[in-house]
Amino acid sequence: MMQKRRSKNFQIRSILFLIIFNFFLSGCDIFSFDLDFFSDNSSNIQDVESDQPDMVATVEQTAAPTRIPIDDDVISIWMQPDFDPDSNNRAAEQLKIHLENYLDENSGVKFDYRLKGADGANSILQTLSITADAAPDALPTVVLLSRQDMEEAASLGLIRPIDFFADVFENNDWYPFAVDMGIYKNEMYGLPFASDVMVLATKNGISKINYVPLTSQPIQFGEIGFAAGNPKSLLPYLWYQSAGGKLLTESGLLKLEEEALFALFTTIVENRNAGNFNFSLPQYTSQDDLWEAYTNGDLESVIIWSSKLLANSSESAMTFIPSIGNAPYTYADGWVWCLIQKDTSDIDRNIDFMQYMVSPEFLQEWTPETNYLPVRRSTTDFIDIRQPLIDDLLLSADVIPSVSIRNISEEILHEEMLQLLQGKTSPELATQTVLALLEEVQQSE
Repeated sequence: MMQKRRSKNFQIRSILFLIIFNFFLSGCDIFSFDLDFFSDNSSNIQDVESDQPDMVATVEQTAAPTRIPIDDDVISIWMQPDFDPDSNNRAAEQLKIHLENYLDENSGVKFDYRLKGADGANSILQTLSITADAAPDALPTVVLLSRQDMEEAASLGLIRPIDFFADVFENNDWYPFAVDMGIYKNEMYGLPFASDVMVLATKNGISKINYVPLTSQPIQFGEIGFAAGNPKSLLPYLWYQSAGGKLLTESGLLKLEEEALFALFTTIVENRNAGNFNFSLPQYTSQDDLWEAYTNGDLESVIIWSSKLLANSSESAMTFIPSIGNAPYTYADGWVWCLIQKDTSDIDRNIDFMQYMVSPEFLQEWTPETNYLPVRRSTTDFIDIRQPLIDDLLLSADVIPSVSIRNISEEILHEEMLQLLQGKTSPELATQTVLALLEEVQQSE
């Protein structure tokens, strides 16, 4: 009797799991739309936005992954809502036209694209990971990932290297940071599509093309705001590297250099004493906090991502972040097209599509209509805002530090920066504290 009950319970659990998983794949929640494939003569590209519902399921060891028939004529695409071709804006129109042109040029090919969230349990990365385990045939063909998501997807084996397939980097049209944005552990995983760069937004006059170092305690920008209360702030790393500091040893291990750390902390204190950095900066924990203070007039200048500035203000000037070295230096983030690690009979066709999506002709039309900055130098000529500044800004950019580096050290750096801004420690003590704590963390791993 007990054996029959267990068998029946197993059947019920199996049925419930399949119902929940099929619901998950279909994206049936309040953000979802019906999904249709369309042929090459279609003028409308259909999409599905699926911030998937939370799913908790127990899978028996004998359960096999769900098998879904693969149609090699279908290019399945996952992307974030910011890149929705059906949005009501000029950039979306350009993207939709470009996709439809691909169908016209490639008879028999169809698109199936879905929108996935950027963050949280139902993010594009989380959905990729769950689908790879439970129903690998339901994975997309290609996916548009942020730099951080690309790193994690590559480490999990969700995307495949494309070094041997893509020849798109054979010319020198790309900004150096853009090429690096698609590389993980010395292998190429992504083709650069759009970039976002850390800049200084200021109301004090027109864009100042000339770079001003932070070590000079610049007064022309007024009080400078940044999200000092954000424990994941990238600014400590940016200023540290602008002082010449390296993040990795030759063997690839994290190591912060004492001289550059001391320069970073000394510069923070000097600018606090000069009035450029206010002791109240730790109250700002996000870009939204900063932007509200900036637009309300509480801050004269703010260090912010370029996309935030371009999306919200045409009056503010964009210029270089004051940093510690003698030359401009900043960080770039962005999005890259990646090839999913799945069985397919037409890798060359999928790579061709990815290269089509980053063609210079298309990016010259699409990028100026967005709130993002170029990944190709040929695109910069089509940007309405100050082209010389944008070109120099992008040439000075490095890709944001890897997730593995930040996970180890960001909390340590953030805490010492807060102590310095509030006058509770000295550059000398902060430097030694960071080095000691970092050594302790690394020894415990």
